[in-house]
Amino acid sequence: MKKKLLQGISQSIMFLLSRADAYFSGSVSGMSSEEIKNDPYKDYGILRSRGKVLRTYRNRGWLALGFEEVQSLFQDPRFGADMRKNGFVVNMLRMAAAGKPVSFLDSPTMLNLDPPDHTRLRKLVTKGFVQKTILALEPRIEFIIKNCLDSYDAASGQFDVMQQLAQPLPVIVIAELLGLPKKDLKRFQELSEDLLGLTALGNDELMDAGAIANAELVSYFEGVIAHKRQHPDQDMISRLIEAEEEGDRLNAEELNSTCVVLLIAGHETTARLIGNGIHLLLQHPDQMELLRQDPSLMPNAIEEILRFEPPVQFMVRFALEDVNFFGKVIKKNQLIMPVIASANRDPLMNSNPEKFDIARQEINHVSFGYGIHLCLGMTLARLEGRLAIQLLLERFSHMSLAEQEIEWSSIPMVRGMESLVINTGETQESEATGVV
Repeated sequence: MKKKLLQGISQSIMFLLSRADAYFSGSVSGMSSEEIKNDPYKDYGILRSRGKVLRTYRNRGWLALGFEEVQSLFQDPRFGADMRKNGFVVNMLRMAAAGKPVSFLDSPTMLNLDPPDHTRLRKLVTKGFVQKTILALEPRIEFIIKNCLDSYDAASGQFDVMQQLAQPLPVIVIAELLGLPKKDLKRFQELSEDLLGLTALGNDELMDAGAIANAELVSYFEGVIAHKRQHPDQDMISRLIEAEEEGDRLNAEELNSTCVVLLIAGHETTARLIGNGIHLLLQHPDQMELLRQDPSLMPNAIEEILRFEPPVQFMVRFALEDVNFFGKVIKKNQLIMPVIASANRDPLMNSNPEKFDIARQEINHVSFGYGIHLCLGMTLARLEGRLAIQLLLERFSHMSLAEQEIEWSSIPMVRGMESLVINTGETQESEATGVV
């Protein structure tokens, strides 16, 4: 009986952290898990109408759904991100993972550390993300994008936005920033995608691929770091090795985990920002035409894309003590998810939130987090997203969505697709004008 109870609890925690049908119950809206995966926003709205802080389906944890609530949760020191401090959750996750690695327990990064560890690590890493330095990359990023756009087969008249632009671009950029060789770029892209599987507790195939990717990346970066200790350059890894604040430096394990998270975060979020953005514009041709007519709206369009279809849908926190949070008592060690995608559509913060409007006067979103965990790479992500979408629109002036079935990510924490094929319109243009 005790074993069965423990298995049930571990299964519940596993579901809370990784399964869409656990924290968004189909019984609420009558939608199936697959329907929720394809379009979760209806469920967000129904849940939000029932309360901004809710117990999840079958009491598996808590949800923070309103903008104020999510923003407060991100900056409230009574909630933690470091699951290693929560012995109950650790035991249950280990049981749920059945011997497989659990990334935020085995290889914690800045994303899932609390002060003072997080404060110390972030202070050292921030040196590589000075805004002036990032913005100076614009000419190089433009060059990379144009090369990606030249990679398609003009005779086919089609271009896969994800495979040929959105996924390779950020890998190339972050790899160059880290000082990694060009020959490894393709493999990094594959490993980055596989590594997300470590968050998919309960999906053996994804978790196995994630464990293999993690081991390969750790081994790879150990070699790179050892080389750069002897042969420092102007790249970010060399600067991280040299980084010092009040006599403090990154140790070997911290250097390795930081390199891994920079590669993954620098790739996955930006790739999905670009893909989600193009998909939204193709679905809203009036907005695409508005953007073509007024390119000065591009920065605003990027913020609206981030609000409307955020690449990261939610995060996970837990109470470090008993907390009275917006009238709800959350017990010590209970899990709570700040649902970013729900907060972004809170009508109290964004009027008519279900409308995609690139000319929206005031855009409020928490897609880069908030507080101490505010995304370090947000300036770079915005820059890459803006340039990629801008140059794509300029290159393919008559593009349209090709007939296809969009397959959304099977990992519910992230929102994006692996493939997005467009008809470029170039073949038709060439035939009409006689250009060959």
